[in-house]
Amino acid sequence: MMQERHYRLDRFVFRNKGQKLIAAIWIPSETEKLPPGLLVLHGFPGAAPIMNDLTSALCQARFAPMMFHYRGSWGSGGRYDFLGALEDARKALAILSSREDVDTQNLAVIGHSFGGLVATYTTARDVRVKAVIALCPVASIGEHLTVTHRKNILKRGLPFVSGLTITKAQEQWETLARRYDPVQYVDKISPRPLLLIHGDKDDIIPIDCSMRLFSKAREPKELFVVEGADHIFAGRHRVVTGKVVSWLRSALSLSEPQLDKTR
Repeated sequence: MMQERHYRLDRFVFRNKGQKLIAAIWIPSETEKLPPGLLVLHGFPGAAPIMNDLTSALCQARFAPMMFHYRGSWGSGGRYDFLGALEDARKALAILSSREDVDTQNLAVIGHSFGGLVATYTTARDVRVKAVIALCPVASIGEHLTVTHRKNILKRGLPFVSGLTITKAQEQWETLARRYDPVQYVDKISPRPLLLIHGDKDDIIPIDCSMRLFSKAREPKELFVVEGADHIFAGRHRVVTGKVVSWLRSALSLSEPQLDKTR
């Protein structure tokens, strides 16, 4: 067995648009170099178990993952707002890029579901991001999600966020579809590497989304299909975490750390 690496967990709050947003960053200990910073973006309404496992695995692999909660979700102040989440992610990236305990020249972003849309948008607009991973991202809301499908997603998530109604959410999704669908800007990520990960049994966001994004994106790009996996990769976490860690090391041109010897 490999010895678990020690880390420092820094919980903190930052402000955006007058609201307090809850965040945490995991800093691995006993590293020769500053760890690459990684912004972790959860979906709607919150972090699926796969994102918590990814955060842990990335910290053990000597990355410094930072996760935060959008306004109006899981203790962060204000009202939940899909468009506001894009602004919150931009501010979070600025916070991460200003830290002195991470390698700010090797920043990456990873997002799941709606967080995949946010990750794609953030990376396309900010050259500080050197690599991006989107898990089960939507490609085109209008093309891939029917009105009924959207309502079902919202009904499941609304009890867990503050100040959002179905009417407001539907209006915001219409704006997202017009201005922020990833198919409109995924090509802007190049020449930075893009990894798309999707389960072929996803019944929330169809795998056609990642296939469409892959076709629109420019090189370097990769589509990794997890066979038998649903939207949250239940039972397939080890496959996903292994792929993410190895891909990020390659994308950021990092050498693999020497393994700890068994005792």
